[in-house]
Amino acid sequence: MPGSSSLSPQPNKYKRFQVLAGAILVQLILGTVYGYSIFWEPLTADIFPVVITEAQQAAQNSAEIAETTIIVANNAEMKVEMAKQQGILKYAFSICILSFATVMVIAGRVQDVKGPTIPAIIGALLMGSGFIYAGLMTNAIVFYLAHALFAGVVTLLVLMLFDTFLGHLDKESVIVRYAPMSIMTTCIVASIMLGNQYVGKIAEMDRLLLLWGTIGFMAGAGIGFAYVCPIAALVKWFPEQKGLVSGIAVAGFGLGAYLFSQKWGALGYISEQGIFPFFIIHGLVCIVGITAGALLLCNPPSTESASNKTVLPDSTWQETLKNPAFYLLWLMFFSGAMAGLMVIGIIKVFAGEQLVTAASEAGKVLTAPETSALMLKGAAAVGLLAIFNAVGRIVWGFLSDKIGRTPTFVAMFSLQAGVMFFLAGMKTEAALSIGAALVGFNFGGNFALFPSATADFFGAKHLGANYGWVFTAYGIAGVVGIAAGNFAKVLTGSYAAAFTLAAALCLLSAGLAIVLQLMQKKQKE
Repeated sequence: MPGSSSLSPQPNKYKRFQVLAGAILVQLILGTVYGYSIFWEPLTADIFPVVITEAQQAAQNSAEIAETTIIVANNAEMKVEMAKQQGILKYAFSICILSFATVMVIAGRVQDVKGPTIPAIIGALLMGSGFIYAGLMTNAIVFYLAHALFAGVVTLLVLMLFDTFLGHLDKESVIVRYAPMSIMTTCIVASIMLGNQYVGKIAEMDRLLLLWGTIGFMAGAGIGFAYVCPIAALVKWFPEQKGLVSGIAVAGFGLGAYLFSQKWGALGYISEQGIFPFFIIHGLVCIVGITAGALLLCNPPSTESASNKTVLPDSTWQETLKNPAFYLLWLMFFSGAMAGLMVIGIIKVFAGEQLVTAASEAGKVLTAPETSALMLKGAAAVGLLAIFNAVGRIVWGFLSDKIGRTPTFVAMFSLQAGVMFFLAGMKTEAALSIGAALVGFNFGGNFALFPSATADFFGAKHLGANYGWVFTAYGIAGVVGIAAGNFAKVLTGSYAAAFTLAAALCLLSAGLAIVLQLMQKKQKE
């Protein structure tokens, strides 16, 4: 729905720019989730046994080889084994994205009722605590504390889901009355049994499970609570520029990963101090920074649109789920998110491997330091993807206000499909840089267009809950995208098949955008 290209003056204009500043600060820190790809290499060394070839075993003193060392026949098998190890680690990112999207359904309803500040602060505490716990995983007692906290969070979320979906039922029912106590009892018993059985007794799996539960589940839940708050508030403060302000706010989310990819940022700190101290520092930054931004957020005195252009009435989340337009939006979001998340989760390693492969194909015999240097160059692709992720959110959001959502959707999905088709064949620094930048640019547009489109179809009043349901597509895409990429890599040695699948889905979504426009016209008539 096109609107004015400039931010038109309204009452409380200084207040709404304060809200915009708070939104950018919150999103900037939440966006560091897109920098997860720099964790996998240092975590592999800290969590899994060392992998060496038989030739390396013969060249080393047997006393220097640990009992847990994995010995394989040749370099090809070593690459496969290391790909499996990193593939397992990458599921922390998938869990984070799935938790992010799932919890946002609950957080959206809390935001609609309580306003944006409270759920954003809850998000700060959850995300920060997740990283702090992960940073302390070298201490045995942390495994038990994290296990207990994880069980408590799961219990709380189950109880909240119960209240969300069944809380309206007759309280005189015995089942409804005692269900919360039954849920708590079940979770407590299961937690104690699992703790006694597994915690501290399964070698590297201890750290892996803790990692999944902390920077995976807890951090994702924190992002889910905080993410929707700035967007829902801004759409109410800027009803005429939904695409633009959504893009500006979530541009901070895209820039967050840039901090991770620089030597003067997280990457440099990890290289010098190690991954676990970084987790602790980042956890503290999350708590302080997101809370500060949350205190700047608020809803306007009235959530009614200043313009009378919106024909469609506000829909509750129950009504939204009955609307066929929701499912088209969901599938489109799934396609765009899958393509982007698949690349984000592996971009640093993928870009480095492409450069190493290109050098080998050119007949160059690489030394270990030269191989490491090429792999490190993959971090440049992470930075470019992050920057253009942020730029894309603003540009696509602005375009959608100027020319309409549908033409913008078609252009964005078509361009992303073209990039994904050719990405696996890019083997030079220039090509990989352009490819990463375009993937980030198009991926970022999803987060400006879909909240705006959700508000167009279902209104701003219940945007928190409605967009929470649309956003579940993002969570499913995170799991499917990482799984498809890992499967293709292990099975074929290349990500090409997974990239092609993502490209096909993007083309499908470009067509669905046109169908969605026709459906919107019919609803208005």
